[in-house]
Amino acid sequence: MVILAITLSLICQKALSSAPKVDSFTLINGIRVVSLYIRDSNNVSIFTHLPMSLASDGPGQGQWSHLVEHLVIRTTVPSDSQQANAETLPDHMRLDFYGTINNWQEGMSHHAKWLKGVPFTEKNLEAEKLNINSECENVARRLFTHKFAMAAWGQGCRHGLKHAALVADINKASLNEIQEYRDRYLAVLHRAVVCVVGGIDVKTLKSIIVDKLGVIQTDASVPKAVKLHPGEHEMTWDLNAKHLMLTWPIPNFAENDYPALMVAAQWLNIKFFADAGLKSLTGMVLAGADLTVPEGNFFYISASLKPESSFGDVKEKIGRHLQTFRSGPAALPGAAVIGQQLSYQMTSLMDPAVFKAQAPPNVTLAMIEGNLAIQWAMNEFRYGPQRAALAKQLAGVNSQRVSQAVANYLSDDKCSTCILSFSQ
Repeated sequence: MVILAITLSLICQKALSSAPKVDSFTLINGIRVVSLYIRDSNNVSIFTHLPMSLASDGPGQGQWSHLVEHLVIRTTVPSDSQQANAETLPDHMRLDFYGTINNWQEGMSHHAKWLKGVPFTEKNLEAEKLNINSECENVARRLFTHKFAMAAWGQGCRHGLKHAALVADINKASLNEIQEYRDRYLAVLHRAVVCVVGGIDVKTLKSIIVDKLGVIQTDASVPKAVKLHPGEHEMTWDLNAKHLMLTWPIPNFAENDYPALMVAAQWLNIKFFADAGLKSLTGMVLAGADLTVPEGNFFYISASLKPESSFGDVKEKIGRHLQTFRSGPAALPGAAVIGQQLSYQMTSLMDPAVFKAQAPPNVTLAMIEGNLAIQWAMNEFRYGPQRAALAKQLAGVNSQRVSQAVANYLSDDKCSTCILSFSQ
């Protein structure tokens, strides 16, 4: 809590710095564009956020969104390139280009081709299947299986499957199937957010981006809602790891209790990180209020277990922290500070040079600018026009509101449990 207070004090000194200039506009096809102009920067990075996600994949199509992500980048960028990357998260996908003021238009062309849809190849399909399988093995070994657990949760709690074949589902995908999957779900233009950060002013940017992205038309849409399968799920998956997922249905971000639940998640993350007993049993334990699927929003607690740990022991230690909420507002010191910090991050940007002055030598200014943009664009993608109103509500959250929101939504009888154990 002391660290949070110091951080809030520091970041509120934005008057001493020159923050990026923020502009936004919407193209005729529905794509929202965010410009973060940094005067005198030679860097330009472009990020496209899209609703295709791990938790929303279809039944028996675990990680197909992840495979689409790999293949989309590979259609225009060679495997050894350092200029492009991407990530698929539980609630969205992000496609990245890292460049300069000299080649940023090339980067915009890449994004245009990714959204339009360049044909995949059999060679790239087989190569990316191997890359994803290697990634699965790596995260299982490092006990960092959170994203993959969200994919498995989707197969169990959304589709009612008892086994999440995250590796096998990738291996069985044919070229035609995965290309059709891309066309059906990737480029949902009215949900897309393109963020450009760096030394290109919005006037220069707008004329190019209208020409390259404004003409795109697709038939993609978000997956249809399905009948959920809440309750207890003792599942298997084909990752050599153990994982525990706890989820609760919660209101969307426009409802009054949502800001308090965001604060509750951050409060839990602080407590989980400081719990030596819990850390002795797990790789990491994360909480969040940002798990969004076509059926609605969910609060989650995600725990990767060490091989020798029992699910019961981990769940019991997590339960102790949840019980603290039920002890009343007095047991939640610092909730207001967390709310204020989250509020500030929603609406304010710092001068990247301020971060650079305090960063390790191997962290470049381009990295710092990119990270600022990713966080800003992710909030724009998730909350859109409601972002300012949500930030205002976050600033007013107190311990009483957090305690009441937890009582309203995070009760034992509303919790779904997903236990994931290895089986091929």
